[in-house]
Amino acid sequence: MSPLPQDLVNLVEQMDLHPRTIRNVRMQYRLAEHTLIPWLKDLGHMPSAAAVCEIGCAEGGVLAAFAEQGASYMLGTDIQGALLTQISDPLWKGLGLNMVFTQHDVIYEEIPEEWRARFDVVLLRDVIEHLDDPAIALKNIARLLKPGGVVLVTFPPYTSAFGGHQQLMGTKAGSIPFLHMLPWSLFGGFVKGGDPVNQEELERLHTIRCSARKVLSSAHAAGLRVCSERYFGLRPVFRWKYQRPIPSMEITALRAIPGVRALAMEAAFVFQLPA
Repeated sequence: MSPLPQDLVNLVEQMDLHPRTIRNVRMQYRLAEHTLIPWLKDLGHMPSAAAVCEIGCAEGGVLAAFAEQGASYMLGTDIQGALLTQISDPLWKGLGLNMVFTQHDVIYEEIPEEWRARFDVVLLRDVIEHLDDPAIALKNIARLLKPGGVVLVTFPPYTSAFGGHQQLMGTKAGSIPFLHMLPWSLFGGFVKGGDPVNQEELERLHTIRCSARKVLSSAHAAGLRVCSERYFGLRPVFRWKYQRPIPSMEITALRAIPGVRALAMEAAFVFQLPA
């Protein structure tokens, strides 16, 4: 593969793409560039020519940032096959990046033999809270890792202000923090008055109620050790999502205080498969 441009997002922003695609790619790429990759480098878990997999990759902007860092092999999976074939794959192949995109469900589908023990880094960004069983997901992801490889997980705990993804209702009520903490008999009424496309997913999230404690225990059950854990009062992605100078507010130092892990708007972990 020929040398990559210094900033792939600048190229994407000049392309004839839907504004939503450009926005999502920019958000994904900048988050990886400014937060995810530096974190892995600081921990010593960003090897040169790394093999990288992202579960729930969407448009692939995160993987593009890893490609720019010299990743040797990049695999993006998502349950939305049409997104991968119509947007992600042609976008990055058109820019000369040799990424592989494929539809796959990390819980309900077997891990292909050629993926096993192949990756230095696996990314699970804002995905685990949507999965029916994080323990099964992390056990399957552990099979993707080389000995000593790591999985980076970020997500909003369900008990955080917007951990129920109530903004997906598309109504004024969706902007109310902690609305999703109402019993389903009440919150469900708000959900039914919102966007019908997202109603089933909002109910699933209310049932799953993913927490930092659940993810930590799931990682332990999968044979993964905790390398690093971080908590944010304001998420790093907000700056790129809303294109405003919103500072990241890290509250990791306060995590021993009761309620901090539950109220943090983002929990983030790096787990390692022992060598």
